[in-house]
Amino acid sequence: MYQLDDLIRELREAREAGAEGAVEAAVHRAVSERPLVADPTRFQVLHDEFGLTVLHVVVGAGFISPPHDHRTWAVIGVYSGQEDNSFYKLVGETRGIEAAGGRSVMEHEILTLGIDAIHRIANPRRDPLIALHVYGRNVLKIERSAWDPITMRERPYEAKTDNVVVTE
Repeated sequence: MYQLDDLIRELREAREAGAEGAVEAAVHRAVSERPLVADPTRFQVLHDEFGLTVLHVVVGAGFISPPHDHRTWAVIGVYSGQEDNSFYKLVGETRGIEAAGGRSVMEHEILTLGIDAIHRIANPRRDPLIALHVYGRNVLKIERSAWDPITMRERPYEAKTDNVVVTE
């Protein structure tokens, strides 16, 4: 049975080898099985070290995030549910954004985002979205941006987890 220690070992090896495909394969392997946590119904930081952060993420039914960045690479894998992603690109020097496509990530699928990606996520289902997020930095502790969904103007982003605002 695949364990958190197996995932962390594979992610470290992939990071050291500079093998993005191996990170994707490890996340895909993890979400192909049951979640790596005892209580899959709540958000959890599973691992945090320099250059590697792993989160167990739970997104409620009907949730829609503002467009936001991560300022690091990310590999997202879905255990159960559906994550609808809307992608955006920066417009000239304004730091405003405009729509640039989208993709739904279904159960047991993954999505890879580059360091400059800007996206919005939504859970269109009535059940929670349960996912595994792997990042090259701790997105709960770094400066990030979000964009107002109406004006598309940039503002500081505050990462929220279980109704707790994480700032530093």
